[in-house]
Amino acid sequence: MENLLVCAVKALNSLFAPGMFVVFFQSIALAIAVLFAFVAGAGYFFWWLQHAMGIGLPWWLGDMASAVVAFMFFPGIMPVIVSFFDYKIASLIERQDYPGTTPVVQAAFWPDFWHDVRFSLWAAVLNIIVLPLYLIPGLNLVLFYVLNGYLLGREFFGMMARRHVSLEASRTLYRSHNTLVISAGILLTLLATIPVINLIAPFWGMAMMVHLYHKVKLPDPVVSYRQIL
Repeated sequence: MENLLVCAVKALNSLFAPGMFVVFFQSIALAIAVLFAFVAGAGYFFWWLQHAMGIGLPWWLGDMASAVVAFMFFPGIMPVIVSFFDYKIASLIERQDYPGTTPVVQAAFWPDFWHDVRFSLWAAVLNIIVLPLYLIPGLNLVLFYVLNGYLLGREFFGMMARRHVSLEASRTLYRSHNTLVISAGILLTLLATIPVINLIAPFWGMAMMVHLYHKVKLPDPVVSYRQIL
């Protein structure tokens, strides 16, 4: 838990890395656009469904349903958002905090992008499969955050690790620290479901995973998160 707190706070401090402000605001702008598209698309779907089935429902019910859909599926779409900025975010952080570190694996943008799109579709499918369980009070929130925390933690960590090691090595590293990575993913999912805060979640999540990767890959003396505030 100490390592997680250290990386979480370092991720906030990374906002002040040279050249980071532009990337930060670009990620926020894209998150706003994606979230708006999500809500608008869901709203149109519910409007079409009402007319197709001849059901008359209050307008606010459709808006509420659209917000719930956006709430559920926004965490899963974050890897697609961050795929436009992950290399830049990681490079700026490593240049400041981990000098001398250079990525060994230079991944092409489009293969990685389509990988993230497939991940988002898979995350959506899993959330739809467990949708009946989301109707059970108490279990719904636990299941939602654990499932999406597992998915986001593994995906964001893998995005960072694959800059430096092979896919198989990144999976081995993940298995060695899966509790820490999943905990980071749950924290990221929590932020992704808080209005306004969710706009910075993609940026912050990637920054946290950069520090997390270097924490587990390059062990250094334990530093209290209080020391870096």
